[in-house]
Amino acid sequence: MHVADLRPDASPSLSRHDGRLILAAITLAYVSLGIILGFVQGGVAPVLRAQGAELSALRWVYALYLPFGLAFLWAPVVDSWRWPWLGRRTGWIIPMQWVSMLAIVSIAFVKPVPGAWGMLLALGVAATIAAATMDVALDALTVEMLPQAQRAAAAGAKMGGISLGAVLGGGVLVAWYPRLDWHGTLLLIAVAMALSCLPVFALVSKDRRLSTRMRQHRAKLIQTLRKPDMGRRFLRLTLLVCTLLALFNFNRLLLVDMGVSLERIGSLLGVIAPLANATACFLAPMLVRAMPVRRAAWLTASFCLASAFLVWLGCLQANITTVIVGSILTTAGAAALYVVLGSLMLEWATGRQAATDYALLYGMGRFIGTAALMILPGVIQSLGWPVFLALVILAFAASAWYFLRLFPKAEQNPSPGL
Repeated sequence: MHVADLRPDASPSLSRHDGRLILAAITLAYVSLGIILGFVQGGVAPVLRAQGAELSALRWVYALYLPFGLAFLWAPVVDSWRWPWLGRRTGWIIPMQWVSMLAIVSIAFVKPVPGAWGMLLALGVAATIAAATMDVALDALTVEMLPQAQRAAAAGAKMGGISLGAVLGGGVLVAWYPRLDWHGTLLLIAVAMALSCLPVFALVSKDRRLSTRMRQHRAKLIQTLRKPDMGRRFLRLTLLVCTLLALFNFNRLLLVDMGVSLERIGSLLGVIAPLANATACFLAPMLVRAMPVRRAAWLTASFCLASAFLVWLGCLQANITTVIVGSILTTAGAAALYVVLGSLMLEWATGRQAATDYALLYGMGRFIGTAALMILPGVIQSLGWPVFLALVILAFAASAWYFLRLFPKAEQNPSPGL
């Protein structure tokens, strides 16, 4: 019997040391991803907005998210093709981290002025394509190396690592930007990425042993959708992720428009918020183990809604403190909800083409949400912040209700399986 044919909980048993090593390597690899996402999400747009760029002119920045939503298109290649070095998964993870790092080094030497936006976009997309490819390969490695009992911990490690990386990419570096400037900021990101990918080398030998026991398999997107119940999971998860992205992605731009300095945004939303996210990611796996997954999803989604309402209230009252507190709580709630969703997706991605399954489940919602992020700055400019925030809250509430209907109300089993 081949490993590809086994469910993860039937895979070879891990020692406690092996399990900790895998979780540590996963966490640190996601730190590098969090650095990129943190600076794209919380650094580039506020920096350019503070320099006088119009909201509608910032839509190109959100195009940098697109590879994370489109990764399902090339995820079958990640599942099917094995490079003749490293292991089946590490052979993709490590080279893609270095490609992303080299693209960021190149970006450091291009000044962020309107005439250079085409070059910046091309290099930025190259960096995020490589990072997105690393992401799906790392998710597949998680499915294949960790048993089902550790799925929630792995989802927490992913979101926790991203949150810690965002402390640097979207927090410390934003606060230091006036002193570091563009060149110094991007070079520091590249150095941090190079260091954080090194622990993945410790997984190469184990990955190669697993690879020798797996049949060559041609992955296909249609095979994912043919799985039992996958269609309705896919639709409802896509709607939830799409609206969740809109729920928290514009709060920093709101604060810039309210007159808050980049230093304050970087030190509060860029540092405190990711630390709150990391704490939420640590607590969420315990929540998943302690109660049925429907209740865990309901609690975390409700927390997101209450926090987003606080942002809306602060916007109406022109109260900066309320908006900041609500923004921090919203991102923490979103992180906890992502852990719940991540544990579900890791379970639903079980099988031969784990990278393809996970990328499709998570990617389509991210793709549609990212496409919306490119349009929404112009919508905000037309509607105004209070109306926009109210509409996003209503859309998220509706999608969360629709997603929760996947689970029977009488569910008693706290396992993330469905």
